[in-house]
Amino acid sequence: MSDGYLLQNLSIRIGERQIVDDISFSLAPGEIVALAGASGAGKSMSAMTPFGLSAGKASGSAMFDGTELVGLSESELSKVRAEKVGFVFQQPLTALTPHRTVRQHLSEAAMQAGGASPDKAAMVAMLEAVGLTRPDERLAQYPHRLSGGERQRVLIAAALAHGPRYLVADEPVSALDAALRGEIMALLVRLCRERDMAMLLVSHDLAGIEHHADRLLLLDQGRVIESGSARQIATAPATDYGKRLMAATPRLSEPLAELPVTGEIILETEKVTVTFPKPGWQRGRIGAVVDADLSLARGETLALVGGSGSGKSTLGRAIAGLGPMASGTIRWQGDALPQREHRSTEHRRLIQPVFQDPVASLDPRWSVTDIILEPVKFLATIASPPEANGYV
Repeated sequence: MSDGYLLQNLSIRIGERQIVDDISFSLAPGEIVALAGASGAGKSMSAMTPFGLSAGKASGSAMFDGTELVGLSESELSKVRAEKVGFVFQQPLTALTPHRTVRQHLSEAAMQAGGASPDKAAMVAMLEAVGLTRPDERLAQYPHRLSGGERQRVLIAAALAHGPRYLVADEPVSALDAALRGEIMALLVRLCRERDMAMLLVSHDLAGIEHHADRLLLLDQGRVIESGSARQIATAPATDYGKRLMAATPRLSEPLAELPVTGEIILETEKVTVTFPKPGWQRGRIGAVVDADLSLARGETLALVGGSGSGKSTLGRAIAGLGPMASGTIRWQGDALPQREHRSTEHRRLIQPVFQDPVASLDPRWSVTDIILEPVKFLATIASPPEANGYV
């Protein structure tokens, strides 16, 4: 196969462990092929290892535009990646360099194939192509100043900056809210169709793949269980494994679950406002959240829904005492909580966050046991040791 991507009998090992076992598939120019399956099925390893982006050791064959990838040196793989492939990773906050601006990310990405750094107008056009608002302003911003959806759009723009013929998208929308997932997937598909660019898509969401991929391979424990038309498999899988995956995907046609009985109001916000300084040399501040009022009862689940950059995470961080708050009041069971710098350990026990990006949130030098024990030791009120309470 001189033009396209063909895997034949690809197997991947890490040490003595077999991660991927004898999988084969092809990807033609302009085609979108999805690898789907449960967590740990081998999807990301299958997509990334032939290009040298994982710790796995590959055997078998991975022919890419007439070049055998298996066995290439790192410098040779780097040349292939720079000239022909763009990568959209699962966690944009860890994929983007925190001390570099959006402008620097786009410039570096565009130059990796040997081209010149694009001018400002070209960079603005890149950001507009991925649907990012206020592109002039974004060029001077750092990744931590962007929302999850905005970071993902910057990552897509950077992946396309050098004009690749192939795109590898590894769970590109798993960390985003439902509305934004649809927007980003539609954006990726549109860009592929417009540029006649092939895409290898990794996802665990069968329902999301149904309308975006041409072909689909279901993986389980490193093996291909089922393959064929994405629409056919997503709507009527032939295997028990595919049926279980579909059964785990909620559908709007299903009856709504009965809402729980709620108790007294435990959390309230009144006119909470959060502002940030404008980027670069601009004067003034941006109102990220303005006069937000909400209440949450015991036993209730409250959803904050909105587009990318609408202030959802910013408000949540302010409530948890992890982000700034310009004005307003946050009450817990009727008592006003102090500003974040004055919150005690007792206050921090009340509200605990679950972050959007687990890779950026977990310390890579710590074991799972250490990660779990740290908040238990720091915040727990129990007198008995953690081991006695099922934490380890």
